[in-house]
Amino acid sequence: GSVLMDIQAIKIDSKDTVATCMQEAHPGARVSLLLPYQERLLCVSTVPAWHKIALVDIKAGDAIYKYGECIGTATEPIGKGGWVSHRNLVGGDRKYDDELWQEAL
Repeated sequence: GSVLMDIQAIKIDSKDTVATCMQEAHPGARVSLLLPYQERLLCVSTVPAWHKIALVDIKAGDAIYKYGECIGTATEPIGKGGWVSHRNLVGGDRKYDDELWQEAL
């Protein structure tokens, strides 16, 4: 039988509370952070490729960190392993994901 590979995710800074999934993840999938972070977590909602997954339980009103910076505030509770998107994040004016792509190209 085939071994299910973990979904890889990128965590940029040790303060980050979200990581970027490198491929679509579905509930029940195991997500592994790329080195140097030795973290694994269980995905609890569908997270599209190149979208953010919560690395911790986030409460409504909590600041969300990516790249070591606050990218916005949660508008509702987001469980660890959940999808963090424009639906539950406010205040992130910059298009961080687009910037990440530009840097990668």
